[in-house]
Amino acid sequence: MVDRFPEAFERFERVVDISRFDSYRELAYAFSHWAGRRWVDSYDQNLALREEARKRGFFDARLPRYFERQSARETRQSWRHETVIVRGKSQDRYRDIKTGRFIKKP
Repeated sequence: MVDRFPEAFERFERVVDISRFDSYRELAYAFSHWAGRRWVDSYDQNLALREEARKRGFFDARLPRYFERQSARETRQSWRHETVIVRGKSQDRYRDIKTGRFIKKP
């Protein structure tokens, strides 16, 4: 797959004067507003935006907090393993703790 993010950022620069932004946060907000539906706020998009911003002198560029890794203490298990009997046969299943529904293997 071709990396198209630098091209998109160049188109953004043609429309918006990035020299008026004081911080990376303002730049990221403006870019996400400009991109509209194409901006899905994924890890890869945020990583590419950070790289382009650093090339242009925004050295305070960071990934959003929700992409930072959580420590083992902060992660909570959202599922539990159950063995159920269906039509006389036992099956291993996984249940979502919050909704109570069966889910695919996590």
